[in-house]
Order: sequence, then C-alpha cells, then structure tokens
Amino acid sequence: MTEQRLNQTEVVCLLVAAPFLLFPSLLSVPALLVVLVPWLLRWRVRGAPTVRTPMDAPILCLLLMVPVAVWCSPVPQESLRKLLGIVLGVCFFYGVANSARTRGWMWCWTLLLVGGGAAIALLSLFGTDWSTYKTLPLQSIYQRLPRLIHGVATYGAGGFHPNEVGGTLVLVVPVALAACMALWSDNPGGLTAALDAHTPYPRARTARRWTSLLWSRRALMAFTVLALAATTFALVLTQSRSAYVGLLVGLLVLGVARSRWFLVALVVIVVVALALGWHVGLEESIEGLVQAQSVRLGVGRFEIWHRAVALMQDFPYTGIGLNAFPYVSEVLYPYPHRSAAGLVPHAHNNLLQVGVDLGMPGLVAYVGLLVVFALCAWRIDRLARSRSFRLLAAGIFAGVLAHQVYGLTDAITLGAKPGFLLWMLLGLMAALYRLELAESAGYARQEARPSRTLVDAHRSIRRTDAHLRKGETNGPTEEDN
Repeated sequence: MTEQRLNQTEVVCLLVAAPFLLFPSLLSVPALLVVLVPWLLRWRVRGAPTVRTPMDAPILCLLLMVPVAVWCSPVPQESLRKLLGIVLGVCFFYGVANSARTRGWMWCWTLLLVGGGAAIALLSLFGTDWSTYKTLPLQSIYQRLPRLIHGVATYGAGGFHPNEVGGTLVLVVPVALAACMALWSDNPGGLTAALDAHTPYPRARTARRWTSLLWSRRALMAFTVLALAATTFALVLTQSRSAYVGLLVGLLVLGVARSRWFLVALVVIVVVALALGWHVGLEESIEGLVQAQSVRLGVGRFEIWHRAVALMQDFPYTGIGLNAFPYVSEVLYPYPHRSAAGLVPHAHNNLLQVGVDLGMPGLVAYVGLLVVFALCAWRIDRLARSRSFRLLAAGIFAGVLAHQVYGLTDAITLGAKPGFLLWMLLGLMAALYRLELAESAGYARQEARPSRTLVDAHRSIRRTDAHLRKGETNGPTEEDN
C-alpha cells in the first residue's frame, strides 16, 4: 500500500469513527479499533505507526497520565467520556501530521478545520442558551433565532453554553482570516495531486473539470469568507468577554506577523487599557472583566480558582481524575453561596483544570506541548520561504494563543467535544513545520549544487590551462609539422 493510500485511509477512518467517540455508546469500542487500523497498516508497511514530530514527547507524557486520571477518578463513567475525547484528539493530531506532507493536503486540512468551525457556528445559532443579561443589546436577534437543539448540556435549558461556544470559535476565526489573506496572495496548488484517485480516463476528465472548479481560488476564497463571517457572527452573539479578549490578542499577534506596524497598535491598546484601569481602579477593572458572578450559579471565579489550587495541592501527583472537578470540589470545599441551579462544571482556567484533572505531571506535559508548539511557529516564521504558509502558521498560532488567553478566565476541558479542533491546530503546526523544513533543506541542496558545479568547472579550466601550457613547453608535435 502506497503512502498516499495510507493517508487517505487514515482520514476516512478518523471521519467515520469521530461521531462515535464524540458521543460515547456501545459502538465506541469498535470505533477505537477503526482508528487504530491505519496505524497498524503503517507499522507493517513503513516500520513505524506514525511520523515523528517535535511534539511527541509532551503528548506521550500527557497520554501516560490519562489512564492514571481514570483509575483514581471517583466518577469513572464521567472520566471515560473525556478519555475518548482525548484519544480522538490525539488521533486527529497524528492524522493531520501523517497526511499533510504536501501543500495540497495542508490546504485540505485547513479548509476542513475552517468548515468545521463554520458548522459549529451554525449549530450554535439554534442550540445555545444565549446570555441576554450581558452588555450588548442583542435581544432582538436572540428572539428571532429558533431553538432546534435541546438536551445536549446541563446548562440552563440544556443547550450549548455561550462561553464555551466562544472559546471554541476563537480557535477558528484567526485561522479563517489567515486563510483568506493567504488565498488573496497565493493560489493553493497541488490539491488535485493530493486528492488524486487514479480514476479511469473517461471519468478522469470530468473529475478534473469539477475539481479545478471547486478548488479554484475564487471558490476557496468565497468558502473561507463565508466561514469567517459565520464564525465571527456567532462569536459576537456569545457575548463572552473572555473570548472577546482572546480574539483581540490573537488578531493583534496575526497583525504583527503580517506587518510590524501593528506593534504600534498593540502599544496604544496597552496604554489605553492602563489609563482606563488607573481611572476606574485596577481591582474594579479586574473584577469587572473576570468576576465569575454567574446568574445561574452565583459563584465567583476567584472562589473557583482557590478551590482548584487547593485540589492541586491535595492531589499533586495523580490529580482528582478527568471530569471529576464538579463532584470532588463540592464535597471537599463546598461553596457557601452557590445556588441550587447546578454544580460548578470546571475550574474556569485551562491550566488549573489540567492540573486538577491530571496532576502536576500532566500540567507540565501540557505546558511543554504549548511551548514546543510556539517554538515550531517561531521556526516556521524564520525559515519558511512561502508567504502563504507563513500566514497560515501565524493564523494557527494566533488561534491557539486566543484560546489560551480565553482559558485564563474560562476553560474547555481536555476531552471535551470541541477539543479536537485544538488538536487539529497542533497537528497542522507540526505538519507545516516538517513540510517547511523539508522544502528549506531541498532549496539549500539546490543552491549548493550550482556552487559545486562552478567549482568543478573552475578546476576543469585550470587543468586545461595546465595541459596547454605543458604542450607549449614541450614544443610542436609531429601533427603540427
């Protein structure tokens, strides 16, 4: 089996198994086996189950802590759901890293990610418990949106929580914007080669015609612009202040990668923020931004953070288990003023949530994964020769950074249903790093070949001159006479 067939098989297996791992059932175990089939095939054909990436070590350390977190969990049935989500995310990471070895496949995964974000945005329009008590006057829009999805969460009426929708969409918006800018400056070639199905000649002509139409720059630009508009519109409707701040930081970083003049805008925003904080009061400004006053729960974020830190101190090596925070925190450190609307679902901070779930070893592995991701983005920005791929790398980095800034005051737990988008972004960065390093090495070899040719030509000329001088010294030959 060729490498291309293996990559196509892995992508198909991922897409088939993903629904059964996102929504656990009796079919989740067969879905896990389906996901493992391409790994076993690659191990038999290539001698390794997957390609090597710079993020392998932290991912391995993170995966080693996951069974421990399930074993020590007081609610193993809840932890198993998160375990399936983490396994699916890691499979997406290596699925992207294995298949995105060409420019065509890189664009395919980027468009799939952007399209997935647009699909989440459209679903959120019909299934979110909108926060009508916040600042923006959007009640008239909320009233016109039909409610078609129920019973998918434990919040309010059982719909999506707007803060989690916002934290998911901030992953996608910078990538969609970067894809639009990259398509504006470069037509992605190689898509048809990446998706070559080796069809017979009568069908190949029609397939090539439709493929050239669908993967033209105009069609791809229209798709990414629509996806960007959908995700941005849904993100605004969430009224998530954490998502707004994260998106602002991500867009500023994307702008700095595009032009260093955006550093001026960054400095201006920082000065204005400090001036407002000085005028209003620093403590009041922080409280207004991150206070977890929840109409539903009546619990502050500082209360939640104190309990998360205490749990990390109590269980530093193993954590309390995946998805066990709402139950353990309520038993060990009950909230004195919490309403009866429901349990506090998570630690409202990504880093604290990972430390609570997986202990300090898991937190170190997670931070190491983010550090390696940032180093790959920095290396690509310095070495990449393709302007469009530098923009994509900047968009991927901006999306993950925006999500992490959002995660300072809120959280989407590891293994949550939208978490696979984060793993796809990590996989895209790893694949882009491998691809750009390979292209840079090939360019260096091509640059080195002419220099060696010039050296050889110079040596040949010197030998010829030496022979000529030697012939002149020896005098005329018989043929000359």
